Amino acid sequence: MYTPPYAYQPPRPPSVNGLAITSLVLGIVCCIPPLGLILGLISLSQIKNRGQRGKGMAIAGVVLSGLSTTLLLIAIATGGIGKAWDGFREGVDEASRSQSTLDLRKGDCFSVPGELESETETVTLVDCAKAHDGEVTGVFKLDQFDEWPGETPVEPVAEKRCQELNDAYATDESAVPDNAALYYYMPSERSWRLGDRAVTCAFAATDGKLTGSLKS
Repeated sequence: MYTPPYAYQPPRPPSVNGLAITSLVLGIVCCIPPLGLILGLISLSQIKNRGQRGKGMAIAGVVLSGLSTTLLLIAIATGGIGKAWDGFREGVDEASRSQSTLDLRKGDCFSVPGELESETETVTLVDCAKAHDGEVTGVFKLDQFDEWPGETPVEPVAEKRCQELNDAYATDESAVPDNAALYYYMPSERSWRLGDRAVTCAFAATDGKLTGSLKS
């Protein structure tokens, strides 16, 4: 007796529960811990009723989210969240006040990281009413040099022009404190190659700090 061939289709494996995947992801990245915990518990119930796969992922998501939730509650109870937020806010505020020395403008008061005399590319803008290291009195361009001249030829030019700018900025010499001296930022060989020709003049504290603007 001849039996015709017939098509055979193997049974499809049960699908993976989507909530189990979501719970695992939330548990790993510690994003919204309570949500990952809730979704993990719901997925375990769905997996049992629907015969789906993903039980291991759901359990892992529940465990990780449960730990994250516990840590979150402890942080809230001990004030850790507030301290972390304050630290983050202070970091953002400090970054927003960080300024390249190439971008300083007349009237800016600033503080430098480390020693004032050391080479630096960035400073921190400060309210002139608060303690600071220096105050910008003006900026001028080195137009008399076609190529990088080196520091030695620039220094007498910078000192002469910056003295003029400082005198024009603080016309009342009696109001200039004894610890305020002539200071300037000039181009480096590297910044010169990038088109920097500016010399930034300032009053700077030889010791201690300056407080209040020196502008007349």
